[in-house]
Amino acid sequence: MVLTGYARCVQGDLWPHQIIDHATAASGDPALLAAHCLAAVDPGLTERVVEGDVLVVTGMMKAGQGHEMAVIALQSVGFAAVICAAVDPEVAAMANIYGLPILALPEASTMLTEARLVRLDLERGSLACADTTWCYEPLERATLDAVRRTQLLARMRRVVEDEGYAE
Repeated sequence: MVLTGYARCVQGDLWPHQIIDHATAASGDPALLAAHCLAAVDPGLTERVVEGDVLVVTGMMKAGQGHEMAVIALQSVGFAAVICAAVDPEVAAMANIYGLPILALPEASTMLTEARLVRLDLERGSLACADTTWCYEPLERATLDAVRRTQLLARMRRVVEDEGYAE
């Protein structure tokens, strides 16, 4: 399974409350989650995100209260994957369940720049950008299946919105 999108970069460590504040997370409304996702870090970031983009975090994806809603908020915005320097195992496990691959690739997280086109081959374990490729352990079958379901649902949602079936 291959994901292609543009890098959207965030500097430093990222905590769940920085991804989505607790009050907004409590609403559970995907549209509200998307509108306020990462506002504490970069208020204009969500306006630049296109469905399928990849969040690049130069630091660690930290666990904490609300990390499940943080994963859902990232997906609500349209992120298909996260590249970071390191990831808390709790966050990685939660993200795998929801089909949001979070890959700890320290070198890539510091070298990738905003709006660069990236290509993730989740089955073969490679991340490519321009003339550089980073390798990692391919994802487990259960995670790949969750990513496929998530991508299929996102595609179906786009068709419904584009065709006007939601009206």
